[in-house]
Amino acid sequence: MIKTNENGRSMVEMLGVLAIIGVLSIGGILGYTTAMNRHRANQIIDAAAKISVIAQTKTDGVAVTLDQIDITAADAALGITGASAAAGTGVVTVTWGGIANQVKTAVHSILGNKSTGCNNTSATTCTINFANN
Repeated sequence: MIKTNENGRSMVEMLGVLAIIGVLSIGGILGYTTAMNRHRANQIIDAAAKISVIAQTKTDGVAVTLDQIDITAADAALGITGASAAAGTGVVTVTWGGIANQVKTAVHSILGNKSTGCNNTSATTCTINFANN
């Protein structure tokens, strides 16, 4: 009988490697998506905070709107279509369109009780109260 020496990987080993790569890839994609949603939510909160600061420092009693602030280009990419705050208050109402529900949920989870309507996935407005830090 002649002894043959076979080298290489079996099909089962290759399928195992592919399965591991697949699981790791799915985990990476989910982590990336979650991180991007939180980043977008933080940008929305940052824009609202800028409006709140301007509204709190204005003394003429006129409401502050999004178009009066030089952040509209970044906000358009986020889906913010408008934002306003009455002068002297820290309450900002953000209007959005085209923002994923996961981003709305992230805004609410970051802000907690400072936000109203942000966790409603069908809502197009969100009220954020920066007055009571």
